[in-house]
Amino acid sequence: MKNLKKLFVLAILVTVVTGCGKIPTLKNGEEAVVNTNKGGVSAEDLYQKLKTKNGTAVMIDMIDTIILNDMYKEETDAEKKYIEEQVAKLKSAAEQYKSTYSAMIKYYGFENEKELKEYFSLTYKRNQAVNKYVGKSIKEKELKKYYEKEVYGDIKVKHILISPETNDEMTTEEKNKADENAKKQAQSIITKLNNGGDFDKLAKEYSKDTATASKGGDLGWISTDEDFVQEFLDAAFKLEKGKYSSSPVKTTHGYHIIYKTDEKEKPKYDSVKQDIIDKLVEEKLKDDSTLYYDTLEEIRKDYDMDIVDSDLSKLYKEYMKNLIANSKNNNN
Repeated sequence: MKNLKKLFVLAILVTVVTGCGKIPTLKNGEEAVVNTNKGGVSAEDLYQKLKTKNGTAVMIDMIDTIILNDMYKEETDAEKKYIEEQVAKLKSAAEQYKSTYSAMIKYYGFENEKELKEYFSLTYKRNQAVNKYVGKSIKEKELKKYYEKEVYGDIKVKHILISPETNDEMTTEEKNKADENAKKQAQSIITKLNNGGDFDKLAKEYSKDTATASKGGDLGWISTDEDFVQEFLDAAFKLEKGKYSSSPVKTTHGYHIIYKTDEKEKPKYDSVKQDIIDKLVEEKLKDDSTLYYDTLEEIRKDYDMDIVDSDLSKLYKEYMKNLIANSKNNNN
């Protein structure tokens, strides 16, 4: 945004007319930005210099601001919340690095908080527009397939967690041995259950989850959106009602024995359709690191973007090419 401000200033300098109607000129007739008694700087020279020094990025921000302000004319509560969250993160980072909020704003190239928030607003709108465009490309068949295979009603579960007893001073071999012992213990608990053992009593005796052990491992009702590790959710929702894990479920926390005690009906398709779209968009953007930038280019094309300056047009293509290449490298 610092460069954006420079470009706005340049635009003003190029087009401004003095109070008497006279445009300052150099000896060669070009419009002047700066004059000295030894010569001056023309608006054209300054423009040529600036466009090769971050001019492309500045131009793209200006283009997207025009397009996205047309697509999203009103600031939503969600956008305000996003901006507030990003500002809070920056303030937190300033404290962490024993700096000040204003210094962090300057560090990232912004003149003031207003420019910072404008950047966060642009980022939010870019994300919204990309999600919308990618979402429109998802076919009904794909949505219904996801609904059939991945959407469940809420379930009620209990679990017993067996965590490996490790510490930072252990060797890799020692940690692997501790992990093996935890798995064996979890398997022995499953054997006890198979022989008629009471799940609640075994949870109270063996579970390392201190928050639920005293309650027989009861986690209550959970949905697929709960903040659990994915391996746990996958295993829990695939269980039949009244069944427990036939083998230990490994997660970053250790080994779980999961018991599904109850389940609710699957929600209607229409009520979760938008949630499915959001989920699939998220997956597609994660799986294809170039999709985000490709979609932004498509949005600009839909608005008939035409970069008149041939140099900037070439720089734009090269800039986008580099962005896509870097996104691929970062994803590998």
